[in-house]
Formats: sequence, structure tokens, C-alpha cells
Amino acid sequence: MEAPIVLKRRIRPEYVIVSLLLLIPMGVAIICFLPRYATFSAPGDIPSVQELGVNGSVRFCYVQEGVVHNLYERWSVNKAYPEAEFVSADSSAMEEMEEMMEIGESLRDETLLHAITTAEAAAEVALDEEERSSRLEELIELAGEYYGDSLGLMLAIGLFEESRNEDFSDGGRYVIAGTGTMEADHLVGSVGAIREKLLTAEKFGADYFFVPGDRDRFYYEGISNEEEALHWADELELSLEVVPVDTLEEAVDFLQKLKE
Repeated sequence: MEAPIVLKRRIRPEYVIVSLLLLIPMGVAIICFLPRYATFSAPGDIPSVQELGVNGSVRFCYVQEGVVHNLYERWSVNKAYPEAEFVSADSSAMEEMEEMMEIGESLRDETLLHAITTAEAAAEVALDEEERSSRLEELIELAGEYYGDSLGLMLAIGLFEESRNEDFSDGGRYVIAGTGTMEADHLVGSVGAIREKLLTAEKFGADYFFVPGDRDRFYYEGISNEEEALHWADELELSLEVVPVDTLEEAVDFLQKLKE
């Protein structure tokens, strides 16, 4: 009996090449969209308190923060914000960020109220309960796109300017920015992202940058806002002047002397 004839089909080389070319983008896509979580922070902007409906000349500072889910998102953020810094995280990062934003909104509303009452005391003016409540509602609405309480100090300075018909920028001669909460006891409270906020203020030409004078009352892990700000201003050779303050009154005293 004769052996059966086995026909062998020859795979054409161009088919192999096409298959490989198709596999390459698929592999890249898998790598790019494979879950790899990280949190990021990057310089933001220094909006005027006038954006919050306050007739003042000073500016508060905010930074960009968020969570990326994969390498593609990380690349996109890095392209939009070249100075962004990333910290590896796990899948709970997004949930933690959402919780932080919810807490931040509550803290923001508290510091807005404290800014109003502290500015009242410093400017020696008094709003009745209805006026204070109305102003607070207006500020909460206009500050809705920001979370966190780090705008408290600069808002209080702006409210002081408004009450006293002051212009601490001296007609735009100075760009004055800063960060720090306004607490119920009228102290300036500590905040985060000091390095990024300094870089933001420098980027937009700030001459003076207020930070909490918390060297002796920093209760968190690490160094105080005051020490950190002075360190980075020196390390990064920034042209702005860091001004640590404990209270709104200290900030006002410093700014009034600029005009003398």
C-alpha cells in the first residue's frame, strides 16, 4: 500500500509580518491601559480673591491633584503638567481621593466662615447674623470648584482690604499670594503641597508668598509649613519672598508696611 500524500501549506511571509504588526499595537495598548495607580500633584494657579466676589487685591494658591489609573493617563497628565510628581498607589486611591475631596469641601466651608469672622475682628467691623450668613453662602457658591481649606488666610486678607478700602498690591505694584487655613481661634493653620504652591506662585510672578508660621505648633508628621517653605525657596532659588505669619493681624501689619 502506498503511503498517503500529505500536502503542506506554506505560510506566506507577508501574513507573518502583518500578524506581528497587529500584535505590536495590541501589546502596547495592553501595557498602557493595564491598571497602574498613582496619585499626582502639580503646580496650578494663583486666582485673585475677586473671583470669589471679594474686593481685594491678594491671591490664593491652588495646585492640581488627582489619581491616574494607568500609564496612558500618567503620560497625559505629564504632558499637560510637566512638573507633576507621581506617587505609586493601589486601587483604593480613587476612593480615598473622593473621600478626601468630600472632607475638603467641609473644611473649605469652615475656613470661609472663619475668614469672615476673623476679618471682621481685625478690621473692627461687625456684620449681623443675616449679613454674615448671606456672605458665607455667596462665598461657598463661588468657591465651589475648589476643595480644601488652604484659601482661608488669603480670603481673610481680601475681606480686610474690602472692609477698610485697602489695596495691598499698591495698584498692582506687588503680586501677593499665599496659603494657609483660617482657624476658629484666628490662627493660620497648616496645609499641604507647599513645594507645588511655591512653584505655582513663582510661575505667576508672586513677589510675596504667605505661609503658616507653624514652626512651633506643627502637629503632623514631617517638617512644618514654615520650615518647608523656607527650605524650598532656598533650594529652588525662588525670587519670591516667603512670609510666615501666625495670624491675620501679622499678615496685615506686613502688608501695610509695604506701602509706607
